Amino acid sequence: MTGSGNLYGEEQAIAFQNGDEAALAFFFREFHPALSLFAFQWIKRRALAQEIASEAFVKIWRIHWKLNSYSGIRAYLYKTVRRDCQLAVKREERRVQVHLRFNPPKTDNETPFDHLVRSEAYRLIHTALQDLSAGNRKVITMHFLEGKTTGQIARELSLHPHTVQTQKARGLKALRKIIQRSMLLSLSAFVKIFLPLL
Repeated sequence: MTGSGNLYGEEQAIAFQNGDEAALAFFFREFHPALSLFAFQWIKRRALAQEIASEAFVKIWRIHWKLNSYSGIRAYLYKTVRRDCQLAVKREERRVQVHLRFNPPKTDNETPFDHLVRSEAYRLIHTALQDLSAGNRKVITMHFLEGKTTGQIARELSLHPHTVQTQKARGLKALRKIIQRSMLLSLSAFVKIFLPLL
């Protein structure tokens, strides 16, 4: 039975506002399939689309007392799914950019030396990350490698967003110093190894 535009739907909305879990189940049955399809049109991954749609109900339940109409609940659900899909798309774009930065497409004219330089760059970055403080390392990894926003990191680590920004800035500054120092040592080693071969 659909609640769209009828008295039953509005009754369920009032029950939802009052914290009735049966009303939550009603709206889940009413909207979850459509929300999953809506999300899929954005992100093209069925499992993730369904997960985003389901999470919207968790979020709306946290503020159930604020919503008292069928149309208001529907609007909030679609707005939440749209926003979360946009965030998911941005995270995926950032993940792809990071992947391409560290794994550029191979070309036919790559030499063994190119592979060596890339491998050494990976090693320098990995080693430098280990030299950071635990807090700075966690923030840097979550932001640049996992593509998470400052707000998401703050929530997951139970930190103030300003603290996350500070740790990120300190981590980047320390990372640059460590990598620059390591690069000078590596360059010196490279020269000793390859100069006799030139």
